[in-house]
Amino acid sequence: MDALAIVAAVLFLTALFNLLNNRFLRLQQTIGLMLIALLFTLAVAGLNAVGLTRLFSWQQEFVENLRLDRSLLNGVLCFMLFSGSINVKARILGEEKWVIVTLAIGATLVSALLTGAALWAVLPIFGAGLALIYCLVFGALISPTDPIAALAILGKVGLPPRLEAIINGESLFNDGVGVVIFSICLTIAIGTQDPAGGDAVVMFLREVLGGIALGLAAAAVMHHALTRTSEYGTHVLVSLAVVATAYAISERLEVSGPIATVIIGLVIGNYTMPRVAEGPRDRFKTFWEAIDELLNTTLFVLIGLQLATVTAFLPAQPISALPAILICLAARWLSVNLSVNVLGGIGALQARRVGLTNLLTWGGLRGGLAIAMALSLPEGPEKEVVLHMTYGVVVFSLLVQGLTIGRIFKADQLKRLLSG
Repeated sequence: MDALAIVAAVLFLTALFNLLNNRFLRLQQTIGLMLIALLFTLAVAGLNAVGLTRLFSWQQEFVENLRLDRSLLNGVLCFMLFSGSINVKARILGEEKWVIVTLAIGATLVSALLTGAALWAVLPIFGAGLALIYCLVFGALISPTDPIAALAILGKVGLPPRLEAIINGESLFNDGVGVVIFSICLTIAIGTQDPAGGDAVVMFLREVLGGIALGLAAAAVMHHALTRTSEYGTHVLVSLAVVATAYAISERLEVSGPIATVIIGLVIGNYTMPRVAEGPRDRFKTFWEAIDELLNTTLFVLIGLQLATVTAFLPAQPISALPAILICLAARWLSVNLSVNVLGGIGALQARRVGLTNLLTWGGLRGGLAIAMALSLPEGPEKEVVLHMTYGVVVFSLLVQGLTIGRIFKADQLKRLLSG
């Protein structure tokens, strides 16, 4: 199947599933799209099992040709992160900077370590043991959160701006932190890096600080270009070029592309856009909002379709997903609770600690980035186990947590979580 046919099929299915969701399910858009894609995949698999159609084999080939790991990690992720960060207010992020930094770095790191260690101890009971380093690889890829569905649902309930800033800010930066930890663990797992602790710390600092520096440099280039022309088309082309080029350079320099992209978006959205004329500025933001909508909706459809190649519904493997789901929830709660208590202890956060921990835990949904990282693992039995666990956690978080969070947390509860 050629590239144009793949793109056409993805867009057709996304549009069709979106119409079905709007007409019948009326769920939050991304959750509804993923649920319909899951049901579609299961229906095709069922028809294939009774010999009524060979469409399932075509779907498997179609999903494999998409190469979600490469298309997301080395393709559209930079545009998704840029479009998501240009509308984030730096002032509000600045007010919550210590909370966001602690959650994005500290909680993500602690969650990855707790998840890896717990799975290493528990998985052998379920007949799916993994080496400790691969358990840590899984912990790293599953710890970053995706706030899209949670924020959309809580926004309808009545999410206070400070809480929205914390949830949004954490997710923007923990993607980059998670990718960095994942890369470090994977290089150790496949034997291309000495597992010395000092080396890991140096790699982490290089990726994070290098990503920030690259992002600032790229943002300066984009700012210079955007403020010296009022042509909308030029603005769009320059932004696409700078974001893509910076991400490509980050891979060459071995620094964090996701962190660099978020920095570019924050600088352009908060420093450059106010200096651009209103007309071009509004059209520029409209363009990137459309990109964000398109990429996110298609990504959640692809998560559902990915079930065709992730055989988690077969009897041999789904048992490994159950301990992974429980351990991920426990690790998230413990890591967030530790962060919240540390922040409260030093006076950086006034909050109802248990309530805030519960919200950030249940609202810590996982998305396509985790699946893409799992798919990028080298072929082998470890990849199969990690992929099944990842898919199970992602589907559970989106369908169970995503569909219930608005009912569990009411507007009056959300308003009381933060004080001071």
